[in-house]
Amino acid sequence: MRNFRTLIIIFLLCCSATLQKVPYGQNLIVLLIDGLGRSLLNQSDIELFGFRHVTENGARAEYLKPTYPTQSYPNWMSLFSGLYAENHGFTADYMWDVKSEIGFHRGEHPNDTAQVWWSDRPAPLWYTAGKANIDVHCYWIAGCHMPYVDMIVQVPLARKYNASIGEQTESLPTHFPEVVERIAKYQAYKQQLFLIRYAGVENTLRLFGSNSDEGRQAISRSDLYVHDLQQKLEERGLFESTNLVVISGHGLRSVDSEEQFYIEECLADFSKITKIVNSHSMMMVFTDPDELDEVFFELKVCDQWAPMGDYDEGDNPLVSVYRTSELPEKFHWKSSRFMPGIIIMTRPGATVLTRELPSIPAGDEHARDIRQTGGWDNDNVEMRGVFMARGPAFKTNHESLPINMVDVYQVLLNILGVEPPHRHNGSWANVEDLLSSGWESRTSPDSISSSTSTARSFLCLILLCMLSY
Repeated sequence: MRNFRTLIIIFLLCCSATLQKVPYGQNLIVLLIDGLGRSLLNQSDIELFGFRHVTENGARAEYLKPTYPTQSYPNWMSLFSGLYAENHGFTADYMWDVKSEIGFHRGEHPNDTAQVWWSDRPAPLWYTAGKANIDVHCYWIAGCHMPYVDMIVQVPLARKYNASIGEQTESLPTHFPEVVERIAKYQAYKQQLFLIRYAGVENTLRLFGSNSDEGRQAISRSDLYVHDLQQKLEERGLFESTNLVVISGHGLRSVDSEEQFYIEECLADFSKITKIVNSHSMMMVFTDPDELDEVFFELKVCDQWAPMGDYDEGDNPLVSVYRTSELPEKFHWKSSRFMPGIIIMTRPGATVLTRELPSIPAGDEHARDIRQTGGWDNDNVEMRGVFMARGPAFKTNHESLPINMVDVYQVLLNILGVEPPHRHNGSWANVEDLLSSGWESRTSPDSISSSTSTARSFLCLILLCMLSY
């Protein structure tokens, strides 16, 4: 009788062990921190425990080169598609469609959900992952709640991107317990993908600058959040199956108050301008086609930003005026949608504004008060972003050479075990040094789960046979 009871107990224990499945595959958390420039991590007066903990236990790139223009939307969409702006369709934070005569206002206007902006775009990361039967969870990710072909990611209202609510991402740490719990509870059945954005750093630096007390506190706060998330994952032993990627699309640079210009000072007739789109570091100038040459000439020879004094010809000019067709190829931008006939670019620190012309965003007296912004040449040191990651996919305490924003997309899909659905602009050679040894030849999730379950069942059978004799 005792042997029979023993057999029953062993049988139940074996069944329980068999039912405790290993994680179905690798999980992925992408934490996008807006405005966290690479140079900010070198500030000696800020102790950054969270970021350091990621790099000591993982890998990082020397820096991340953003997509041009170094604004939010172009880089967000490059991250989620692996494409330059001229290929993914989001030309800038603010756009103007000449045909429909509507503008895109960075997610702050009802027109921003119009199909003209969102149709004919490449499949975003969340769609590709969702179609691969991966659970997708978005937190303040622009466009994630928008339908794409035959799928919609269900995003609760509190987690939907809303640019008009600047502080909406400040609840970030309150969501960490649900992130960790969901991975722990469901990873045996489905891979989990979390796309999370934090805007607190960029919002603060734009208003106060990185050298202000407010700026330093914002950077420290983001570091604390990264530390908190890691701690919660470690407590549940989830770094064996979960990869954490911390990334920023671009950095910010201080605005030089002595080098601020108004485009109106260059124009004889304001009526020749139909729309001004974007400001500060870059400006799109829309004109009637018949007026383009005259407006271009006026801007090109404008006295207010002409070289003065002991100007060195080797220096970058304060302001450069281009016909769109003549933009430098290195930006991968001139063939983008919604482009004007004329583009104005400023030297990092210099800005160009409007106060009377029809513009997106609308010009106002507060435009001069901004402390820091992005949008400048993506080769500029202060525009560089951050890439760091830890988890099974990545080497430990390792720094690679610089990577590009368009390189990251393929890494995220590779971690999830999903093939890119379209050709992209990233290079695998740029990122493979970040990955742990043998990562590319790892076994598929299905075979791991199946072999583990089979092994457990076989061991139980042997035990039962031994005890029955």
